[in-house]
Amino acid sequence: MRVASGPLAREGRLVRAGIDRYEGSSNRAEDVYQLRRNIHMLEKGLTMRPRRPVFGMDYIEKTVDTFVTLRGRAGGPLGHEESLWMNSVLADFFDATRAADDESLKKLEVRFAAAGSGSSDDRNHGPHHPVLEESPVEPSDLLALARGRRSVRWFDPRPVAREIVDRAMSVALEAPTACNRQPYRYLVFDDVASVKKVAAVPMGTRGYADQLTGIVVVVGDMSAFFDPRDRHLIYIDGCLASMGLILGLESEGVGTCVINWPDMPEKEREMRRLLSLAEHEKVIMLIAYGYADPAGLVPFSAKAELRDVRSFVELP
Repeated sequence: MRVASGPLAREGRLVRAGIDRYEGSSNRAEDVYQLRRNIHMLEKGLTMRPRRPVFGMDYIEKTVDTFVTLRGRAGGPLGHEESLWMNSVLADFFDATRAADDESLKKLEVRFAAAGSGSSDDRNHGPHHPVLEESPVEPSDLLALARGRRSVRWFDPRPVAREIVDRAMSVALEAPTACNRQPYRYLVFDDVASVKKVAAVPMGTRGYADQLTGIVVVVGDMSAFFDPRDRHLIYIDGCLASMGLILGLESEGVGTCVINWPDMPEKEREMRRLLSLAEHEKVIMLIAYGYADPAGLVPFSAKAELRDVRSFVELP
């Protein structure tokens, strides 16, 4: 059998490092990725029609133990909204399965309630009916925002306030991800010295890197996954979220430019050293951002016609 080399070998090492990290953390309470996945699966079970009387039995004990441990840890990995979501789903799960009269579930529900998790009034973060109100955004406005976005490479020196970046990042965080694992993080650089160092690494910034005012590095985390079948999800999930970030910045009047990240070993090593990335982490892309220089030019980059990329298909 031919041994993979070059990019395939590097991807194999990344996937293996992620799986090793996942398996190493699966026996510890810090495994927030597994907890998110398990809660997501419970929530899907609660929304099924018809709903099974009992489900999730092969992972509910681990889920309760991890949630109770992490929720009680000050400064832990669970944010307020995420904790409310998990609490709501678990409380709904025990309500839904109580009629099964299962002794193991009764014991887990007692543990859940004893930790102060079952008596909260914040039970509105779990499964709910879809919002059927009219969209707060006009379709024509959304289309105009997308069409008005251009890849900006020339910026004026005004810094972008961090609260603006955070508002745009909040849009990104609403993006769907596989089993809600959210296997990425954003490293934001907005001081001149750091921006220049980061922007000098990728090849796609030649000629304009020195005048960038802000840059975001999107980093994928392969330790969120336990199987090679999921090796592409850091790219899919990271890109889904990043489009939200780009449009969020655009809505604030902030220009962006997606910077290609080539799969080149010397560039990977250089960026890994610069950012102190773990072995199971990988750069997905970079995004330059800032206020566009009104005297600079941007490419028009005409898009394909709708009819060229869309087909309504009916299978026999």
